[in-house]
Amino acid sequence: MAIFMAVAILERLYRGSLERKMKTKSTIIAGLASLIFAAPAAHAVVIDFNGPGVCNTDADGNGAIAACGNWAYIAQSYGDMPGVVDVAYSAPRIAGTSLNWWDADYNTLRGVAFANGSDGNSQGRIDLKPLNGMAVMLTHFDMGAYSNTSMGTHITISDLSGNVLFTYDANVGSGSPNMPSGFNGSWIGNDGIRIEWRDSAYNVGIDNVTYEMTRAIPEPATYAMLSAGLALLGLMARRRR
Repeated sequence: MAIFMAVAILERLYRGSLERKMKTKSTIIAGLASLIFAAPAAHAVVIDFNGPGVCNTDADGNGAIAACGNWAYIAQSYGDMPGVVDVAYSAPRIAGTSLNWWDADYNTLRGVAFANGSDGNSQGRIDLKPLNGMAVMLTHFDMGAYSNTSMGTHITISDLSGNVLFTYDANVGSGSPNMPSGFNGSWIGNDGIRIEWRDSAYNVGIDNVTYEMTRAIPEPATYAMLSAGLALLGLMARRRR
């Protein structure tokens, strides 16, 4: 009887040791994963081209802030969050020029950004550049066609390293019923996000650009480091057994 009791006690002690090891292993794995994949609570920011500070007096967008009127230029400071994100507007077909502002008739949108030029030769660009080590996640934007109609355009969303995340080559807007086109997604750029639309960016305008700051996507080297760590934990567990 004493022998059987001793065996039972040893078995319980062994199982307890294994459980503690497994808990420790699980805690380490969870800790590594949380460091890489955990994201902070997100807060959506909307750039809607309405309200104070939208327009300025100079073509490059770096002039004095002024009241908006049709053909006014979008201020380069509009939408900036010091220490968090810098927003830049440009019309690459016209060097050194910001986007322009228009009040209405891009379907039901009110206050839109568009690029000067012509329907066959115009390009708009908006860059969202993080300043705090986080990544930018674009979640929504609207496109409308002047005047209250539908028009073809080519949209590209990429990160600022040039990796294309989304393309769209078709009509935006609708004349009947009169409605803009909304685009939804979760496009993440560690170094920032670029929205471009062209041919036409003149009679196709953008509004309600919505984004969040989020944790950067791990680089391939980070995944490799995590895999190596997990392999090492497995080796340690086998050696203990």
